[in-house]
Amino acid sequence: MNGVVISPASPLTGLFAAGSARAERRLVEHARLGPGDAVLVLGAGTGTGVRAAGALVPKGVAIAVDPSPDALRSCAARCSGLVGTGQVRLRPGTAERTGLGDGSVDVAISVDTVHLWPDVAAGFTELHRVLRPGGTLLLSVRRSRLRCKPLDLRLLARDAGFTEVIMRLGSLRLFSAPRFELLARKR
Repeated sequence: MNGVVISPASPLTGLFAAGSARAERRLVEHARLGPGDAVLVLGAGTGTGVRAAGALVPKGVAIAVDPSPDALRSCAARCSGLVGTGQVRLRPGTAERTGLGDGSVDVAISVDTVHLWPDVAAGFTELHRVLRPGGTLLLSVRRSRLRCKPLDLRLLARDAGFTEVIMRLGSLRLFSAPRFELLARKR
């Protein structure tokens, strides 16, 4: 937010978290998950997106990858029932190193994390690697958090091998922060 520092106790923190949660649910909905799909949710956060994805894949799995032990604990608490059934798995990792096998997921979802990736090109390359042929990447980030030009994200996704890369600017609600959303497919 243009140099404004927001403390964890700030009322704005809750607003940002609510916006991310809405974006996570929106991307899960747009992913059109099938019951046996494997879904990578990059950035477990509080588990909102992971729980939404896990509930839609009763014969599949939602895999939350996050470098933060605190985020993984929070996600585990929110998704405890789905973790117990095996529909949700949690693992430490980053965009650049998910720890997943080649072609192991059908969908990859990232909400408000791309600005945290130390190497965005390597993150896109890793996501392309772990997606199965025909797999989909859905990414959403607040415009204010983006550290590069939106076109650069699109080009980096293409350079990593993604096709049908579509980027749009949107907003989830009236008065919410504008977001860039990227949809890309792996051939």
